[in-house]
Amino acid sequence: MDLFLDDKTSLKLLRVTRWDHTVSLQPCDVVAPQPLGLTTAKLNRLAMPGLLSTLRIPESEPLGVLVPNARSRIRSRDFACTVLKRPRGAHPFLRLVSRDNRLLGPLVPEDSNVYALSAPNIVLGMAKRLRQRVIDGKLTKRVAVLMLLKLCLELCGTFAHSPHDPKRGAVVYGVEPSLNTKDLLLFLSDSGTEQGLALARKASALAYDLSGSPQESFMGPALFGSVDSGGLALAPFVANKALVLNAEQRALIEGRTITPDFYLSDYNSVIEFKGDVHNTGDNPRIDHVRDLDYQTLGIRDFSFVYDDVRTQEAFNKSAARIVVAIAQRDGQEATNRFMRLLKNGSFLRRQYTMFEVFRPWLR
Repeated sequence: MDLFLDDKTSLKLLRVTRWDHTVSLQPCDVVAPQPLGLTTAKLNRLAMPGLLSTLRIPESEPLGVLVPNARSRIRSRDFACTVLKRPRGAHPFLRLVSRDNRLLGPLVPEDSNVYALSAPNIVLGMAKRLRQRVIDGKLTKRVAVLMLLKLCLELCGTFAHSPHDPKRGAVVYGVEPSLNTKDLLLFLSDSGTEQGLALARKASALAYDLSGSPQESFMGPALFGSVDSGGLALAPFVANKALVLNAEQRALIEGRTITPDFYLSDYNSVIEFKGDVHNTGDNPRIDHVRDLDYQTLGIRDFSFVYDDVRTQEAFNKSAARIVVAIAQRDGQEATNRFMRLLKNGSFLRRQYTMFEVFRPWLR
């Protein structure tokens, strides 16, 4: 029996594999969902207790599956069926496999396969869900775009939220990205009539690669995102990429490489977010060495901690430090523009909306 998971359950399984490296989702040649072959099924008929336990179904919700047409819907409260004849893309599905690429005996019977939607199709599926919530009056379009942007930054980043409590649960760091913005934009560029496509395109255009944490995913849009979305639009930036140093510069510093959270090359400045993990283990020493390396290279280092983002007022006060550096090169207009934003009630409301979407750990 083959099981095709919908976008919501696929996202949960994708997060499971980013947390647990003994399992993975691998590309396959399957391009369309197949009927489950059961019209009044119960979950126990699937004979996949390990998988259902891992996904924690049906503790809080039914199992979300894809079916190719309305006739193949499963009439059971244990399942939530989404009709999808064929997802977008050449390889729309990923197959659940173990680390050594064999089927997962404990999770999936030997005669069965579990297929999850690819990361780009997850983004498009979630865009459809968010679009419907906008239509139903449960969300504004701005909130929907920000929520989808937040998901894009996670999937294109090196961290993953908890599969079971993505808003407030633990986070795992240093994982391989599931997606990159170039591929996502290309995936969404083809013409189509899918619901949510326009929303997905708008959010993906705001995303960037290699965000290292939920906090960084907030800092990027808040500091550099468009004013219309609630960002300060301070400057062009590069996230989490090693600085290109010449031999003379490398000889001057202690670290082998320097990879700032955000690098503003036009202003010879970096921005680092130092969460609680920076106070543990050897991290204080590592941070000190990196700070000295920045000084040696003549790079201005702007560090943010939790108190700098705890309130809107605190964030804008901390961001003003960066504006000063920008104004030193671009002139007083940079400061004047920043001050006009802080006096603009409409902008401050948009900025507050961004805070609400991106900072659940501070609520």
